[in-house]
Amino acid sequence: MNSRRRYLRPLALFILMALFSLSLFGRIDSRMNIGGFDWEEEQIKQSSVPIENAPQAVSASENENNQQNLATANSDDTANSTVSNNTAVASVPTLSQAVSGSATEEAVVSSQKVVKVDASQIPQPQVPQPDEAREKPTVLVHTVRAGETLWDIAKDYGITVEQIASANNIVNTNKISVGQKLNILTVKGVLHEVAYGETLSEIAQRYGVPLAEIISVNKITDPSKIQTGTQIVIPGATQLLKKDVLVINGQLQKAFSWPAKARISSNFGQRWGRMHYGIDIAVVTGTPVKAAADGVVTFAGTNGGYGILVTIDHGNGVETRYAHNSRVAVKVGQQVKRGDIIAYSGNTGNSTGPHLHFEIRYKGTAVDPLPYLKD
Repeated sequence: MNSRRRYLRPLALFILMALFSLSLFGRIDSRMNIGGFDWEEEQIKQSSVPIENAPQAVSASENENNQQNLATANSDDTANSTVSNNTAVASVPTLSQAVSGSATEEAVVSSQKVVKVDASQIPQPQVPQPDEAREKPTVLVHTVRAGETLWDIAKDYGITVEQIASANNIVNTNKISVGQKLNILTVKGVLHEVAYGETLSEIAQRYGVPLAEIISVNKITDPSKIQTGTQIVIPGATQLLKKDVLVINGQLQKAFSWPAKARISSNFGQRWGRMHYGIDIAVVTGTPVKAAADGVVTFAGTNGGYGILVTIDHGNGVETRYAHNSRVAVKVGQQVKRGDIIAYSGNTGNSTGPHLHFEIRYKGTAVDPLPYLKD
């Protein structure tokens, strides 16, 4: 028995020393954080806490003096902290706050939610950009100042006097007045005013300019709805080619050209007890007879007292007749332009001598041609 007790005492002492040693190693593990994980570093990475809020390193002396507080903070506050991309970050004390040793103060990291944001939706800083060059208008308006001439204005704008005169219907280029408004084209061309019944296709054909180019220069959205009186630029044109509209609001206009130039031998009206439905122009046989306006030939041949007759339909109920010719130069159905030769004068039919009988009829009724001849 005595011998057993003699062995039990050293065994008990050995066990006590072993327990003491394990306790001591436990403290060292706690102080050195052996076998643990960097919970603060993981917290920073997953919760997106700014770098300036990250735990600061402490000196070895401070770590030695505050090992108990640090062990308590590690064991109590980090065990239940979890971090998720879609949840708020758990409140945990920072290392510097734990080391401070204040038992009554509760240190927390500001809670914030981690949200995934599409980079393309992040507002970008506005970088100053140079002002875009303003599009140059095709038509400018210039007000004539005292002492200015068309030559001065043309030189200032880098265009010709003819372009200004054409765009403003100026007949006498030496006569302009102070305060007068002048249309100045910034592109080479002429300014055309759309006449009554005129279409863009007709304008393009007359000037020989592609329709698409006229539409583009004038930024026309609907070519079919161009209105009378609208001014459009005809790019590349050098001479204004206006359409003489024969009828406006049901009224004949002074828009017919003379079919031949000579004295009037007989006027419109009553003559020898009978109605004379036109005017007689005293020209010799063989004189070219020209169309008074654009139209379509509806008759070309012999017709009773008219002798050799040419009739042209101008649309809108307007018709012209050219009688007593020696021969015709057109055929039925042919389209003619103002000034085209359609016949040669003569002395055929009921005629007392070579001359041209000319009529204008509106809606079937003959009218005196003289008020409507423009030349």
